[in-house]
Amino acid sequence: MIKGIIFDLDGTLIQLPINYDILQSNLKFFFNTSKNLTPLIPTIIELSKNDQNKIKKAFSLICKEEILASKNFKIMDDAIEILQFLKSKNLILSLVTMQCRDALEKILYKMNILDLFDFIITRDENYNRFEQIQYSLNHTSLNSSEVLMIGDRIHDVESSKKAGCIPILKINKIQKNPSFSCTKIQNLIEIQNLIN
Repeated sequence: MIKGIIFDLDGTLIQLPINYDILQSNLKFFFNTSKNLTPLIPTIIELSKNDQNKIKKAFSLICKEEILASKNFKIMDDAIEILQFLKSKNLILSLVTMQCRDALEKILYKMNILDLFDFIITRDENYNRFEQIQYSLNHTSLNSSEVLMIGDRIHDVESSKKAGCIPILKINKIQKNPSFSCTKIQNLIEIQNLIN
């Protein structure tokens, strides 16, 4: 029986129009490199050589672009109504995101859904997706096998499976398949069928 759902934010509940060209340019200048930083967070950690001060400064450059993007984000697939429905079923809802806390709060305030989540963790608290999921499970005291984790990236579902949750891949565009079979959805409305 499903008792909780952990959601990713960008690409799952919303589309955040971050200007990655500007972001990459700023980060390249900061790290004095000509190469694109992809994947973004792991590359920042690698280039920072685990210097927390450097990581914090690089993350502040990302946060600046995320806050700008938070003025024009798009809500996906009736996300607000789906979250309200899931909450009405007494499910414990968590949110794990690689966005910064400042941008997240602006987004959730605009969506008027801050009160729907029992636990929220951002990049500012932890930038490891697996650990974000673990913290969510620990905070909500749910057994991982009773929790769905919905994300739009392979790394989301791989981290979810590693944590023992039931991984759900939200498909937004052509993307790679995970190395294991998992449920895929194209629209958030399909979650209702999964919990019934």
